[in-house]
Order: sequence, then C-alpha cells, then structure tokens
Amino acid sequence: MKVIGQLGRLFGEWMILLALSILGVFYLQFSGVTERIDNQLLDTASSMVRPVNSDDIVLVAIDDKSLREIGGWPWRRSTHARLLDALSDAGARAIVFDVLFVENSDLQEDAALEGALARAGNVVLPHTFSTRPNTDAGVDPLYPLPAFVEATAGIGHVEAAPDPDGILRRFDLMFTTDRGDFPHLAVTAMDFLGQDSDRYRTDQNTLIPFHPEESVNTYSASTVLNGQALPEILEDKIVFIGATAQGMGDRYAVASGQIGLMSGVEVQANLLNALISDAVITPADRVWLIILTIFALFMLFGAFWYVSPKIGLYVALALAFGVVAISLSLMAFAHIWLPVASIIIMIILAYPLWSWRRLSHVSRYLDREAARMIGGEAVLDHKGTTDNQGMEYVARQVNRVRGLIHSIEGSLTFVRQVIEAAPDAMIVVDDRGHVQMLNAKADQLFPEWETQSSLSLDALFQFGRAHLQRDGGELLTEDGRIFLIAKAALGPLGQSNEPMSGEIMALREITDLRRLDQERKQMLEFLSHDMRTPQVAIIGLTRKPEKVADATDALDTMARIKKQAERTLKLADDFVQLARLESPELQLEDSDIGALIEEACDRAYVLAETKHIAIKQELPTEPCFADVDASLIARMLDNLIGNAVKYSPEHSRITVKLGVTERGTHQIFVSDEGAGLPEARVKDPFARFGAHATHAGPSAGLGLALVKKVVDAHSGTIEVTSQPNKGTQFAISLAT
Repeated sequence: MKVIGQLGRLFGEWMILLALSILGVFYLQFSGVTERIDNQLLDTASSMVRPVNSDDIVLVAIDDKSLREIGGWPWRRSTHARLLDALSDAGARAIVFDVLFVENSDLQEDAALEGALARAGNVVLPHTFSTRPNTDAGVDPLYPLPAFVEATAGIGHVEAAPDPDGILRRFDLMFTTDRGDFPHLAVTAMDFLGQDSDRYRTDQNTLIPFHPEESVNTYSASTVLNGQALPEILEDKIVFIGATAQGMGDRYAVASGQIGLMSGVEVQANLLNALISDAVITPADRVWLIILTIFALFMLFGAFWYVSPKIGLYVALALAFGVVAISLSLMAFAHIWLPVASIIIMIILAYPLWSWRRLSHVSRYLDREAARMIGGEAVLDHKGTTDNQGMEYVARQVNRVRGLIHSIEGSLTFVRQVIEAAPDAMIVVDDRGHVQMLNAKADQLFPEWETQSSLSLDALFQFGRAHLQRDGGELLTEDGRIFLIAKAALGPLGQSNEPMSGEIMALREITDLRRLDQERKQMLEFLSHDMRTPQVAIIGLTRKPEKVADATDALDTMARIKKQAERTLKLADDFVQLARLESPELQLEDSDIGALIEEACDRAYVLAETKHIAIKQELPTEPCFADVDASLIARMLDNLIGNAVKYSPEHSRITVKLGVTERGTHQIFVSDEGAGLPEARVKDPFARFGAHATHAGPSAGLGLALVKKVVDAHSGTIEVTSQPNKGTQFAISLAT
C-alpha cells in the first residue's frame, strides 16, 4: 500500500508538470519571450522557399553614378519626367516609382512631371502616413500632389515596420486606420498588372522570403537618361525606380540567408516578386500551435512515465528535432510558418524537472526502505566497514543502498549455493506460480527454462514433456524417470508484515525405488507360485508310496520327482543369476564369442536330438574375440538356444549366427521355426515372470529377463522379431 501511495503522489506530480509545461509553452509564445529565437529559425527557414528572381522585374537605381553624372539630390522634377519618358519609350509594362512627391515644387517642374505621368499611364506612386497634429493617436495618409495622383495609374503605401530585433520580415499589405484601408504599393502594382490581389487585401502580417541584396537586375538611372540603356532590356518589364545611393532613401536589415542591408526600392521589388510568385509565407493559426504543443508534451510525458530515464532523454531529443522538422516541413511544402521555439524550450526544461521529481521520490523511497530493512542499524559496505557517510546527501544514500545491495547479494548467493548443493532437483516459484530459480539438477531436467521468460510451473512441465501423477505427488518424465515431489511454502521474512507467497519444490528421483518395489512384488509372486508349485508336486508324490504297484511305477514316480526338482533348480539358478546381475561389476575377459556359441549349442544338443531338431551354426572362420563376462554370455546363449529348442516343433531347425560389423560390433542371431511368442509376451518380451506358453513345460519368465540383463550389462542392444507359426528371432549387438 505504501508503494501504491508513492506511485499515486508521483502520478499527481506528473500531471501537474504536464499541465505546467503546456501553460509554459503558451506563456513563452504569447508573451514574446521566444520571439527572437523563433525569428532566427524563421530567417533560416525562409531562405529555403525563396522564389526565383523574375526577369520581368528591373530596378532603375538612383545610385552614386547617377548623382555624379546627373547632379546632386534632389533632382528637378523635369529630370524625373525625362526618366519616365525614356522608360515609356523603351516599352516598360509598368513603372513603380518609389519616390515621394508630397511637396510642391516649381510649377513648370511639377507640370513636366505631371505630363510625363499622364503620357506614361502606367506609373504607380507611393504614399506614406503622417501623425495627426495635436493628438497622441491616429495617422492620416500623406499622398503625392493631387495633380500627380490624378495622372498616376495608382497609389499605395510603402510603410515598413521592422521587428523588435530590427530585421524587416513582414508587411501590412492592407494598412488599416480609422480613416479606412490603404493597400500596399505592391498590391496596387498587382492590380494594375491584372494580377489577382484580393487574397492579399486582408493580410496585415505578411511574411516574405528575401533574396540577397543586388539580386534584382539593376541599371543606373544615368544610363537610361543618357540613352545608353538598350530598349530590349526594359521592354515589357516591371520597372522599379528608387534611390540606392549611400545616404539616400530608406535601408532595411533583411534576412536573406544572412542578415544584410537592402534599399527600400529593392525591398519593394522583392515584395512584388514574392506576391506574383505566390511565395508569401503565412503565419500558422494559433490553434495549430496548441495542437502541436499538446501532442508533443503528451508524447514526452508518456515516455517519462513508461520508459527509463535514458530512453526518455532520447525521446525528448527526438521530439525536439521532430518539432523543428514539422516547422521546416510546413515552411518548405505549404509556405506556413509555425513558431516552435517555446515548445523546444519547454521540452528541454521538462526533462530535468521530471528527472528531479522522480529522483526525489526514489530517494525518499530508498531512505524509507533502507531504514525498514536495517531497523536503524548501520549497513556493512562491500569492504566490511560501516562507513555510510559522505559529504553529499545522495552520496550517503548511495553508500547506504550499496551496503544493502551487497548484503542482499550475499544472502542471495548463499541461498543459491544452498539450492545448488541440494542433492535433489530444486525449483523456486513466485506467488503467481512462475518459475524464478532452478538449480543445476533441475536445469538438466528442464533446459527450456533458459530460453523462456516468465514460465509457469505447468508450462515448465509441458516444455519438459513431464506430467504429474498420483494427485500431483509424483512427476513422470518422458524417459520414464519418476520423481517424488516435496513442497514448502515461502512465508514472510524477518519483521515484514507483508507476506511473501511462493513455493520451493524438491524433486527426488525414485525410479530405482519404484523398480525395486515392482521386482519385490514379482519375486513374492514367483516364490508363492512358480517356486512353490514344483515343491508341492514333489511332496505330493512322496506321500503316496503305497500306490506304487511295481518297479515301473516306482521309476515313473522317481522320474517325475526328478523333473520337478530340476525345474526348481533351474528356477533357483536363474533367480541367482538375475540377482548377480543387479551388481554392475562384470568379470570381463578376452573371450572368443564363436567358441561360446559352439559350447552352448553342444549343451543343447541332447535335448534337441530328442525332438529331432537341427541346430545350424553360421560362424566366421576366424575367432571373434571380445571383452565380455564369459559366464554371463554363456548363460544368455543357453537361455536363448534352450528356449528355442523347448518351444520349437519336432523336425524343425534352429539357426545361430555370428557376425562382426565394420565398426567392430559383434552381432548374434538366434532364430527358430516355432509358434512365436504369445501375444501378451510380444508387448514386453523381457519382463520378469511374464506370460509364457505352457505346451512346452512350465516357465517363470526368468530366462528372457536374464538375457536382457546380460545384454544391458554389456552396453548392448537386443531386438525381437516374432511371427505366429513362423518363429522367433533374437538379434543381439555387443559393442565390445
């Protein structure tokens, strides 16, 4: 519950920081704090969308050369009239005269200019504004002389207000006062040229990209007045006339890739070029800034909550670059300017602020947990000392936690060592039933655990192809091994009031115990039935001597007693041999397998002869030596060949074959032409005290069990092939 409360407080602070960050963006943006940074980004971005300089726009400059050749400023208005006549004669399409003619001059001079304006019929003149006298507010338009206004093709204002940093970036294409709306000179020129200017008549904050200074095709006014300008360079051109000489006219700082000064007339030419090319930059509506702010900060704070501080830093950097990329993309593809400096600054500030709050919560939590775990006592550090102090608070906390970590690591290592040292396979599961720890013995049983994460106990058994039996008390593996399951619940540790639920499980292998128990049961059955039966028969025969009529009957009784005694001896001998094979120690010696087969065939000859059965031997010409326990191999051969003789019909044949493979494996084949193994025996031919046919005499099923034990003791294999009424073949491979 304390952890949940801690998380709740941290989430509350997360929400507060998110809200404050959003409000901080709006404050930075709308208060103008980040305007300078935004303007610098705007200057860089606007250079990406500059339109191509139109060849239709030409600048006739009143430059230093003109002042030297024509005379000092101001020029006579008749000189301006001659300049207009020269441009009209050259075929200029439109003339934008960026010179204010607001004061009266000599009547003849004014008349000359008025006549030139009327003759040209395509001249657009500028006007400005003047502050109203005796008032603190309001401006009035200051037009050229009325005669000039009547003779001109149109007038427009040339007001330009740089931003607070002194850089000219934006224009009021429609200047609005209480006297009305006044279009810009460039808008009036567009009207005269027949361009659609309606979309600009409501713009009061229009941004344009500037070309570097002197990018417009420029010709000196003196060149035109002296008739040195070729007519074709001015024909059908939009001609701007204005002052560029040092100390004359307005000059503005503009951003054209880098900050530089530009004359007022060239500024007007850049503006008209941008309007005609539809390269005007439109400021984005504030609602888009709000949407981008909320999106970016929600993404940032979502990362703060769900990922590590390192990944959170990467997300913050990615969001900052992403916001800049969005702003530049809008500029490049839509000519829309979205200022994002406030978002970037808040992203940069939000990361350390959130890191501070998260660190503060972690610090308090570590202090509280450390005090709870050690009960106010000092914690030994990794050097075995109690020096938890430091000059700095966090350093002291780190030392304290380091001591706790080393203490816990030591305890965990001890627990692991205890589990690893356990003689049984050990499994530790948590309160959800997920496996948390296995010792080496358990890992050998379930190697899949290393490749799977958060496996449940049932899934672990499933991957290991093991299943529970006996109501979950035992585990049976795929290879037939049986494990007894012992469990112990994990309870609370120390003084903790919060119980740790889980379980530790020990798997003790009882495969051999189960086998021995089964053998014990089979032995009891053997002793109570197979061994008891011949003894009972002998006792019965010896209790009835009065029924023996003559010597022939006596001999028959003795023969029957002998047969039962031999059967008892055979059973006892097989049982002893099986018991001997329970010990893994063999008396190995270099023996000739072929000779052992010949001797076994000789021992079976008498019984085979009585049934007219032929024993055929297929042996190599050379001796086949191998390191084997000769007595056990002989016993194995006796059982196989003896069984073949007993269960084969008269006048049949038994084949015993020996071969050696290229790898040195000795292969022994014993086959007969009998009735085959009983169906119940085919399923498990080597089971002790198994099913047997009775027509050839009683059997306790020890013979084949002995054969299998001998083969296993020699690390060999045995295969049985049996078909009804066709016979049985035993194939033995000894890799010795």
